[in-house]
Amino acid sequence: MDTLGPLHVQPIEPSAAGADGNASKRKQESHVDSNGDALHRPHVYQRGSSSSRVSIPEETPVEAISECDFEEVSLDVPTSDETIMAPDGPADQLGVLPGMTAPIAFPSLAIDRYGFLITDKRYNKGIPDASQKQAVWLENRRTQKWVKMIGKQLEDWDVCQLKHASTLKKRIRKGIPEALRGRVWCLLAGSTQMLANNPGVYREFLQNKRVPCEETIARDIGRTFPKHYLFNDRSSMGQCALMNVLKAYSLHDPDVGYCQGMGFLSAMFLSYIPEEQSFWHLVACLNHKRYDMAGLYRPRMPKVPEVIFIFEHLMKELMPALSKHLENEGMHPTMYLTQWFITLFTYNFPFEFVTRVWDVFLNEGWKVIFRIALALMKISQKTLLSIKFEGIMEFFRELPTKVDTDEVFTVAFRLSVKRAQIEAFCEQYQESIASRS
Repeated sequence: MDTLGPLHVQPIEPSAAGADGNASKRKQESHVDSNGDALHRPHVYQRGSSSSRVSIPEETPVEAISECDFEEVSLDVPTSDETIMAPDGPADQLGVLPGMTAPIAFPSLAIDRYGFLITDKRYNKGIPDASQKQAVWLENRRTQKWVKMIGKQLEDWDVCQLKHASTLKKRIRKGIPEALRGRVWCLLAGSTQMLANNPGVYREFLQNKRVPCEETIARDIGRTFPKHYLFNDRSSMGQCALMNVLKAYSLHDPDVGYCQGMGFLSAMFLSYIPEEQSFWHLVACLNHKRYDMAGLYRPRMPKVPEVIFIFEHLMKELMPALSKHLENEGMHPTMYLTQWFITLFTYNFPFEFVTRVWDVFLNEGWKVIFRIALALMKISQKTLLSIKFEGIMEFFRELPTKVDTDEVFTVAFRLSVKRAQIEAFCEQYQESIASRS
């Protein structure tokens, strides 16, 4: 098991199987430690506007956002190569089609346990200190417990879930061990079975030469996790695999097509899961009833105002003073929630936090997303109540860099949020939509 310190990676030449399990193994072996750096900003989604922030009139009630036309707005997001804003040739010239493999080209690098480049010169490159060694010991112990619990039942996951339901839920909330995360994610979402049931389908998509969203996808590829070693070069395996997955999904589901938020999800999946499996995992996350993320990316983004409506009503019940203060300051929930929900926190929160969120989301669904968002507000309540609009805006911009993952999850699971509440607010939202149609 790796120790928690930086890993210095030398250039390697991948084999023809680079995009399959061997690549996944190499990626897992390169997970060493997280420095918690904020990554970058993705597109922000807003009503009929070309500015780079969400701008909603102060008097706009949350019910009114259901009538909004959300559009995708491209921010000035730095790419991995500042001199190249987008690939200057068609995708097939970048080694994208039809193969699912591409050369890796990066110099000797120091990366954290999640694969992000370590740029802080103060980062400890020496022998792990006592706390790091303790963390390694705990990770090893937790991994052994997981293997003992599910090791003999991975081929019959439904039986495993029934037999160990309570223990599984508890351990997932503590975080799935890195060595098992990709495999367990696929089992939780059902993408393992989807892959088995659809042999050859993904490769058929890759051989399609007519992809309406191709230019848009190619333009966004370099803006997705440019500090991650898999995605920091336009000829890298990661960027080519990401291009493949997004193009294939746009063909699989033309009603959704492509939206940049999908790129952050897919890139995160690719850091744990082989390319073809990542495609089916994206299909599962967007279409499985438990997750229903496709509504975040369809034209007019119908699920975005719905989840914002639910969140605001939950916050009014749990934190009425804070809810009223933000309303008085003209801080509409859309201004901060849209970025959080469009990519489920993947756009610039620390990767340790992001993976923990996704561990639980894949097992429990949207309820945990509301809990996490509410916990962030609960922890920040005292500060937010003491500042005005400009300070609140700055606070939300800096919040991802100040997140304490363990604290957020502790608070989140202490909050009283019931599925019945969520369902009631969802019904209320749908009724309000129906009454205006």
